[in-house]
Amino acid sequence: MLRKSIQPLIAFTKAFPPGGTTYRSLYAPAALGIDGYVGYREKTRTQHLHNADNFKRKMREFVAGSSTNMIFTEDLKNIIHLIDNNPEDKKLLKDTIERYNQQGKELRFGNYVFGPVIMRACYHMQDPDLALELFKGAGSDGFFDQLSSYQILADLLYESGRYQEVRELYDTIKSRQIQGGRFPKHSITLTLAACYKENTPASYQYAMELWKELNAVGHVPMRKATSFAAALALNSGKPEVAIEILSTVAKGNYVTIRQLKTLALCALNRLDDVVPIFRTVLEVKGPFEKQQTFCREVIERIHEAVKQTKETNASAMLKDMERMIEYLETNGQIVDQTMDSILCSEIVSTAQRKNVNSNLAESYNTRGGRQQQRSFRPAKTYDQRRPGLSDMH
Repeated sequence: MLRKSIQPLIAFTKAFPPGGTTYRSLYAPAALGIDGYVGYREKTRTQHLHNADNFKRKMREFVAGSSTNMIFTEDLKNIIHLIDNNPEDKKLLKDTIERYNQQGKELRFGNYVFGPVIMRACYHMQDPDLALELFKGAGSDGFFDQLSSYQILADLLYESGRYQEVRELYDTIKSRQIQGGRFPKHSITLTLAACYKENTPASYQYAMELWKELNAVGHVPMRKATSFAAALALNSGKPEVAIEILSTVAKGNYVTIRQLKTLALCALNRLDDVVPIFRTVLEVKGPFEKQQTFCREVIERIHEAVKQTKETNASAMLKDMERMIEYLETNGQIVDQTMDSILCSEIVSTAQRKNVNSNLAESYNTRGGRQQQRSFRPAKTYDQRRPGLSDMH
């Protein structure tokens, strides 16, 4: 059944592959707080300039010795920022976390939240296996129960092409009700991005069930998440589903939404409905308005659809389309950038307009969020005037 449904869109799916085997992060490192981690790492290593090896040797003796040897908060903080990308140091990190968690929690009086920082360390080393091992080992104790920890781990898995594990991680978020939220926006975006990249019947079914669940509770996902869901529906031979998903976006003239809708209409042979989209783009704009563009692969798909149509006015439609496309080409509004590259472009900031401090680069405090961890906040990393995720494609 699935093979039959995909067959009519073979030309489309070949022109619009979901990225192949080239992996990249969805969130820029600065948006995940990696820059802040690296900065604090350099500071810590400078402080231990001639003592780093001795300190790590002492910590190895502590974790291997008597259970009465205490691992203090500062010890673990230093280990996280002093470890190098080698098996010995990674084992030290695992052993130190384990010993720290075994100690009585009544001795912890500070507000330091380790989860996001450890995930940043794993991201810095590009080691998703270590991140997952630590998460599974200490996650049951609430050590990584912060949305930022989940999101950094999910992005690392996404970047490594481990899309099914991104879905499994999202299921964990929902089951644990982390920080009181069943539908965290960044996690949803990462999950739908992973489903789009995986591009299998299983990932399509998962994405559509998630989409129905979001709609049922009135949750409005990021526009980027909506684009991923619609693109996956198109690649799965379901243009009618893509149209319905795209209809939930209030402003339909964003570059991803507009082009995905165009492709879906072409697949449905609704070419008359494509003409108004072109006319909107061709309208005379003010000097300060951004020029709207089409990807060349989308234009080629329109050409194919017009040529294959059996409608009586196909000749007139082709001429009309050709005139508009010629104008777009002359005006520099047809670009060679692929739809996949636009869809998967990095999110450079997660700050929201109403609360510019609410972003993944900040660490979350598990004690009600009254006080955020500030140690890893890079100075002047983010322009507070930069639009948030809800304004991105």
